[in-house]
Amino acid sequence: MKIAFGVCSLGIGHATRSLPVIKKLVDEGHEVVIISHDRALSLLKRELPDLKYYDIPDYPIQYTEKAHQFIPYIIANSHRIIKSMIEYHRVFLSLDSRENFDIIVSDSRYDIFNRFKPSFLIMHQLRIMLKSSVMRGGTMIYNSYMSKFFRKIIVPDFQNNSLSGQMSHNVRFIPNEKIEYVGPLSSFKNRNLDRDIDVLISISGPEPQRTLFEKIVLSQIEDINGHVIVTLGRPEGIHSEEKNVEIYSFLPSEKREEIMNRAKVVISRSGYSTIMDLAVVGGKAGFVPTPGQPEQRYLAQHLKDMGITASMSQDQMNLRELVNDALKMKGFDGKHRVEESVERVLEVIL
Repeated sequence: MKIAFGVCSLGIGHATRSLPVIKKLVDEGHEVVIISHDRALSLLKRELPDLKYYDIPDYPIQYTEKAHQFIPYIIANSHRIIKSMIEYHRVFLSLDSRENFDIIVSDSRYDIFNRFKPSFLIMHQLRIMLKSSVMRGGTMIYNSYMSKFFRKIIVPDFQNNSLSGQMSHNVRFIPNEKIEYVGPLSSFKNRNLDRDIDVLISISGPEPQRTLFEKIVLSQIEDINGHVIVTLGRPEGIHSEEKNVEIYSFLPSEKREEIMNRAKVVISRSGYSTIMDLAVVGGKAGFVPTPGQPEQRYLAQHLKDMGITASMSQDQMNLRELVNDALKMKGFDGKHRVEESVERVLEVIL
């Protein structure tokens, strides 16, 4: 079959979690055409250079420096975001008329679908965890409306013992039979290596918050004992080593998988893709949610309430204290096999 696979470009997490599904489809002989943008598109091209790609932009969202500015920014620019979604949906339909896809899969892109063909949405954020219950309800109504254009919504989470909590469970307005829970998706595997790295600090995410997070970490790094590795999440080729600390600007996915398998504690943003990676790899973690992102704030608190991970806000961050808190938590057991999730996805879409 000829399959269009749309991937959201807000960060690279959607690309990394879609990779094992795309690879499995290709291995089974299907023709997969990728639609994405920006860094997500670059990552997929690097991992799967032989596929056909189309660069179609998605959401014109810019992250703010102050946390409290983000939601007002989204509200003020909602008309522009919706207008762009309509425009890029028309671009995709024009592409579909030329390529004649049999199946359409979209990871968090509402613009990649055809109401007259089998279309599937991979999405974990069915309810946006805003502070206002009225606004949370509004996001469910919106997702309910958009779900009508897709045959199934595929949620990369467990139906029970959920990683995403109320973000993807007990959702009103969307029929239960339309939602398929398939388990976490990750391009990583549990490699059962010795945990010989004391702390891995992963700095990532959109600017300007990525740089602010980096400055805080580097100002407190001397307070941490043991073997410490810091990844900065930027493309420049920097590697420095001083005393017990190694700093890398960027690590390829295979090396990152190895280091995460070796780390006793991971300090990072609480993005859902990172959480799924940890669920597969296992280990303990302390999260610092990106300011202004209600999803990350909710996920960090949800996993802390479950006793799995520690968390701390960026404006009150104490790196040593966060590491110590993380060591007291039970952490992720790393027993989930991604192959099971991928097989479930293929059962749904094929």
